[in-house]
Amino acid sequence: MEEYLTVQELGERIKFSKQSIYNLIYKKKFILGIHYLKPTPKKILFVWSEVEKWLRQSMDEPAGSAASNGPDQTEQKHPHEKRKHTIKSDQKEPCSISAITI
Repeated sequence: MEEYLTVQELGERIKFSKQSIYNLIYKKKFILGIHYLKPTPKKILFVWSEVEKWLRQSMDEPAGSAASNGPDQTEQKHPHEKRKHTIKSDQKEPCSISAITI
């Protein structure tokens, strides 16, 4: 019989945080219908046998492989995470406008 795990249970089993698991879904490392199912819009259940295959595959591939669909070793910011404002060299720095009295 197939074993299904919640995000919390999977995280505890493979020692990943819940956010790391959600990031793997976002990055399409875990694929809907293969690695996980969504019986309701807010419920995610992982297929343990497929996650095990994914883990084994990631161990067999060389680190940094572009074709890898295994765990991502590079730390990337989530797209909704706030980023620092950077100014390109050809842009002027933002300034505030103050009232001028004559």
